[in-house]
Amino acid sequence: MPPVAAQVMMISRCWAIASSTSDYVRPDVPLPERLQGQAAEGDRQATATADLAAWWTGFGDPELTRFVTLALEQNLDLAQAAARVTQARAGLGAANAALLPSGNVTGQAARAYQSVETPLGKVLNSTPGFDRWGNAYEANAGASWELDLFGGLRRGREAALAEYQSSEAGAVATRLAVAAQTADIYISIRGLQARLDVARRQVQTQQELLSTVNLLYGKGLAAELQVKQAEGALAQVRASVPALEAGLDVAMNALDVMLGSPPGTHRADLLKAGDIPTAPQIAAIGSPRELLRRRPDLIVAERRLAASNARIGVAIAEYYPKFGKDRGITVEDRHGRGGEASAHSPKMPVDSWSIKAHRLGLGQQTRDAQSCA
Repeated sequence: MPPVAAQVMMISRCWAIASSTSDYVRPDVPLPERLQGQAAEGDRQATATADLAAWWTGFGDPELTRFVTLALEQNLDLAQAAARVTQARAGLGAANAALLPSGNVTGQAARAYQSVETPLGKVLNSTPGFDRWGNAYEANAGASWELDLFGGLRRGREAALAEYQSSEAGAVATRLAVAAQTADIYISIRGLQARLDVARRQVQTQQELLSTVNLLYGKGLAAELQVKQAEGALAQVRASVPALEAGLDVAMNALDVMLGSPPGTHRADLLKAGDIPTAPQIAAIGSPRELLRRRPDLIVAERRLAASNARIGVAIAEYYPKFGKDRGITVEDRHGRGGEASAHSPKMPVDSWSIKAHRLGLGQQTRDAQSCA
């Protein structure tokens, strides 16, 4: 077999092996068509319909909306997630650029002064119109392009795209967690305030009942057992008040922490008890499959899995040589010393091919690492 044909066949076989890396397929999990109790949720009476982008506004509570907005504006986890999105976007841009030709332009200039004390300088000095200064300029332009024969760069772009999508979903998950935790704490505060108000009114009621029983007992119309029962009920209700007050203090401090402010900052805004916000109506829950696909944390995990699958293809491509096409041109402009004429000499473009081979052990270690991930 001729050497050229053998080389072509070898490259074709390598390309076929490298291209055999399986494409990522999203996992298919069997799930029911409807959630348990989904029909009852649709019949629930609600005052408003929630906007999924700002679902907390559907509760119709201005204080809740204000606190959630403050939490989202100052949360450092959200700032970190936004920085990760920016980093992943830059990585995706670099992966896209790796598929395109790259170019470079360089230049240099030199200026020399001829001595007249050297033998050459003495000879040139006797020449009419001798100029002791000499200038030289040179410009170089080059371009190179790596031919992605074995799909390593394409798989790298797939991995970068999946990482970018994962970072975006992570930012959404962080935003959702911050808003949900802030809303949960606020609703807990309103619930504790309502329970505390009920407990205090129960204390008053039990005190009035105890007074009535004692009056009846003093007139012989009630037994001592009834007095003891009324005293026990009053003590039980009184014991629940400190526990509720302590829980309310903890919840208010937790809200201040979520808002990034010292404990007690927003206590004055919450001293007046308010109604417990009513949950809004959810427009469309969808099937369990659709609900899982909308969950940001699951999107993060699924996109990371896709990125790991693409990196396996990158590691496999490291087994094979890399082919590149290079092209360069040089232009020189010289003004000679001693009255020499200027010379402008562009050179013919130089084309070349490059082949880079990697060690097998490096590719094997990288592939094993990606497979374990």
